Amino acid sequence: MNEHKYNGFSEENLRRIALRKVNFKMSVKIHISVYITVCIFLSIINLVFTPMFWWVLFPIFGWLIGVAEHITSYIVYARGVHPLAKRGAIFHSVAYIFVMLFLFVINYFFIHQYYWVIFSGIPWGTGLVIHLVTYYVYHRPSIDEQGVLKSRRERAVEKEMEKMQNRVKKE
Repeated sequence: MNEHKYNGFSEENLRRIALRKVNFKMSVKIHISVYITVCIFLSIINLVFTPMFWWVLFPIFGWLIGVAEHITSYIVYARGVHPLAKRGAIFHSVAYIFVMLFLFVINYFFIHQYYWVIFSGIPWGTGLVIHLVTYYVYHRPSIDEQGVLKSRRERAVEKEMEKMQNRVKKE
């Protein structure tokens, strides 16, 4: 059987990847459509029955976090982001942005005497900064002396392997 190869992938593997991307994209579109429809429906209910209290902001912004993560997971898959460290940094950043947006909305509209949201935003933001710095310093690939793209971690692993191999040779 003569199979065509595309950058090391068989046509069957490419078709399977394409099917996953199409299914994933469709699930994101469905999620966004349902989100918009339900938000409109809930907004109408809020306006008709309780126009003085905007409770609808809780489900709108709460669900927006899930929609944002769903869209992010599709983009990460579609773009082929494979290193787990990079995926983690991306998801952590998106979660921080949208959860903090949600908390700021709650703080502004419901308890606006003081900004309590900073008590969760500052420590979590510090953790996010540490996560991003760790990714950029330790996991992000750069070109080594031989012109090969490797992360600091990969170079450290190779150096450690050389040490171990040298010990074995000495024994």
